[in-house]
Amino acid sequence: MERYDIIIQAGQSNADGTGKGPVEKEYEPSEDILYLEAEKTVESTPNGVIVTYADKPFSISVARDREREKGKVGDFSLTFARDYVDAGLLEEGRKLLIIRAAVGATGFKRKNWGMRDQLYLKMLEMADYALGLNTENRLAALLWHQGEHDIVFGTDPDDYKKYLKDLVLSVRERYGAEELPFIAGDFVPQWKEQNLSSCEPIVAKIKDVCGEVGSSAFVESAGLISNDQDLGNGDTIHFSHQSLYDLGHRYFDTFGSIIGKSN
Repeated sequence: MERYDIIIQAGQSNADGTGKGPVEKEYEPSEDILYLEAEKTVESTPNGVIVTYADKPFSISVARDREREKGKVGDFSLTFARDYVDAGLLEEGRKLLIIRAAVGATGFKRKNWGMRDQLYLKMLEMADYALGLNTENRLAALLWHQGEHDIVFGTDPDDYKKYLKDLVLSVRERYGAEELPFIAGDFVPQWKEQNLSSCEPIVAKIKDVCGEVGSSAFVESAGLISNDQDLGNGDTIHFSHQSLYDLGHRYFDTFGSIIGKSN
């Protein structure tokens, strides 16, 4: 029976992974780094996305860049996971399992990630399942990238702070992991600069949460580029494929500083 270190990756599209374009070195899949996923359909509507989960068991597969019609798209958890393994944090006989809970265009404003909301509850269901596969399984980190949704739809920054803080603390309480590392990241610099007055209050609250809950940190995104800057496709809100890889390295460096180890 497999034994897993478990990473929860949650939030919206930059956590789900929408990075396009060329990369310096493509991620090489490994039998030691796996995805846990829930099959679903996602429909965009004027009132927000509608997520419909299939009535079937979660799937576990080797983690890799996903194939899309116009090429592969990146995911920052892949480079985070590779760094985790390369740093010697994965004990012999164990594997790293990434819970893919993020869904694009979601947030707190339209009731996706609150304590009674669908995506939050599905994330917990996936974590329960992963931990239940073996009594020796353990949570290693909660990785979060989200906030663009709530900026676009005008969530009050104080409300955002409460929602996010509740999410982090509730996960820790549920699993008896008071010091579970929590890491959140900044937005695409190009998009942030275009929406600076709206972004800064939310970024400030994310940083507040990281400072208040302990064992947490905020990852800066300076120097990373958008899909638009890489491909000229007009997509300024999403990190490019290479930038997502780079973001994953930054998340791991931050994780290493929290636990006292680095790659």
